[in-house]
Amino acid sequence: MRIVRSQLFLDSFQALQNGDPALFEVVAADLRYLLERRRQAQLPQVRFGIVQSAFRDVMGEVRSHVPGDSAFVRTLFVMPDDETLCALLVIGDKNTPGGAQGNAWYDIAVPIADEIWRAILAADPQ
Repeated sequence: MRIVRSQLFLDSFQALQNGDPALFEVVAADLRYLLERRRQAQLPQVRFGIVQSAFRDVMGEVRSHVPGDSAFVRTLFVMPDDETLCALLVIGDKNTPGGAQGNAWYDIAVPIADEIWRAILAADPQ
C-alpha cells in the first residue's frame, strides 16, 4: 500500500509530537492500527464513511484519545476499496478550546480534506 501524507497532516503531526508526546504516541499507534488492518480496522479507533465528505465512500477517520485528557484527536484519511493507497489528509483536536468543537470540527476539517484529496487525485490520477 502506498501512503501519502499531506503537508497539513505532516505539520500538525509534528506539532503534536513536540507539544504532547503522550498523545502523539496514542495517535501514532492508532494510525499503525489503520495501516495494518486497512479497511478491516473498526471502531472505536477507525470509522469509515464520513458523510459530510464528497468522497464519503472512501474517506474515514482515526479516532484517538487518552483517557482523562481533554483532547479528542481525529485524523481524516482516504483509503479506496482496493486498499492500494492510504492518504492521511487532516489531523486535529475536535475539542480545541476556543476553536471548532465537537461536530463543528468536521464542518471545517472535511471540506479541507476533500480539497486535499482532489489535489492528490489531480496530481496523480493513478
